[in-house]
Amino acid sequence: MRPEDYQRLKEAEKEHLRALRRLKEAVRLLRRRRAIDEALARLERQTEATLAAHDEALERLALETAYQEARLELALEGHEPPPDDALDPERTRRRAQELLRQLRDESETSAAADSSAPAEARTEKTLGRLRPPGS
Repeated sequence: MRPEDYQRLKEAEKEHLRALRRLKEAVRLLRRRRAIDEALARLERQTEATLAAHDEALERLALETAYQEARLELALEGHEPPPDDALDPERTRRRAQELLRQLRDESETSAAADSSAPAEARTEKTLGRLRPPGS
């Protein structure tokens, strides 16, 4: 074999090895990109599920708040405003704390009753709205 042929063969082999190296690097990058894309898709699905659960919790909280506000307004309808001499701040604060304690006790009692009762027994569907129990 002549030295020129040897050098030409050697250069061709080097170019072939360089091409293989570039292809292996491209495969490595593609695999990495695919793994990142799959991780992002998983993260997006988890985020959507979390947002859906959050929205559901907010809706339940809004319904419970409306129910409690309606009960409070109904309870306050029958009461007369206190006379001017009864507007003592300390008395008002104690009365407010007492009312809050009563509401919490009622909420805890209703929550305990709700968790022990079957879901279908707790609410009744009426024209697109849920009716709270006992109404």
